[in-house]
Amino acid sequence: MFGASSAGFGGPRGVLEGFSKESEGSAFDAHIVRRLLVFIRPHWKRMAIAFVLMLVATGLTLLAPYLVKVAIDQHIAQGNVTGLNQIALGLALCYFGTFLATVGQRYYLSWVGQRVLATLRQDLFNHLQQLPIGYHDTHIIGVTVSRVINGKSQPGPRFQAALCLALGAKLDHLFSVINGDAAA
Repeated sequence: MFGASSAGFGGPRGVLEGFSKESEGSAFDAHIVRRLLVFIRPHWKRMAIAFVLMLVATGLTLLAPYLVKVAIDQHIAQGNVTGLNQIALGLALCYFGTFLATVGQRYYLSWVGQRVLATLRQDLFNHLQQLPIGYHDTHIIGVTVSRVINGKSQPGPRFQAALCLALGAKLDHLFSVINGDAAA
C-alpha cells in the first residue's frame, strides 16, 4: 500500500511519525529558565511590581483570619458592637485590598508574559528566515510550521498562572509558619 509504511520503514508516514516523536525530559530545566530570563530582563520593573503586589496580597490574605479571631475573641465574646463593626469594615477592606492586589499582579504578569511571547515569536521568525535553503530539504516545512505555531514548550497563560499560584502558595505557607511560631 502506497504511503502506509510503518514508522520504522521510511516513506512519508514514517518520516512524519519520526518528526512527531519528542523526547520526554524533566519538567524543570534550569538551562531553559536561564535562557528565558533574558527575555524577562527588559521588563524587570513590572515583574518587581508584580512581586510586591504578590507580597501585599499574601499579607492581606493572612490578615483576614487574624481579624476574624479578634472579632470573635474581643468583640463578639464581650458584646462590643462598635468594635465588631470596625473589624467588619477592616475585614471588608482587607478582602477588597486582596482583590486589587491580585488583579494588579495578574495584569502585570500577563502583560510581561505577552511581551515575552511576542519577542520569542519574533526571534523565532527571524531565525527561520535566516536558515539556509538546505534546511528545508531535510525537514518537512509543515512540521516546522506546526511546531512554531503549536509548540508544546511555549510558555503561555497556564505557565503564568502556575508561577503565580506556586509563588503565592509558598509565601502563604512561609508566613503561616512564621505567624504560627510567633504565636507559640
